Amino acid sequence: MGVALFVLGLAGTVWGAMFLFNVRGAADKAVVRRNAVRTVTAARTLDMGLTQPSRFGAWFFRLTGGVVFLFSPVLALAGLVVSTRG
Repeated sequence: MGVALFVLGLAGTVWGAMFLFNVRGAADKAVVRRNAVRTVTAARTLDMGLTQPSRFGAWFFRLTGGVVFLFSPVLALAGLVVSTRG
């Protein structure tokens, strides 16, 4: 259990850093992907309100990445503690 928490914490740290610092345009690509999904959903459901771009821009994904980046090391540390205690 502790090793899984540690690996999850490390993966979350890498993922959060990728979005926080917009490595290789990760946040920008997420915005484009989100708007494309909204357009396809609008075409399927005939809800024309979804054709407008989302109000959540790259800042939202960078903020989410920042939160994950800050709290994932805590998860990794908890995994280390659990694996060494058990």
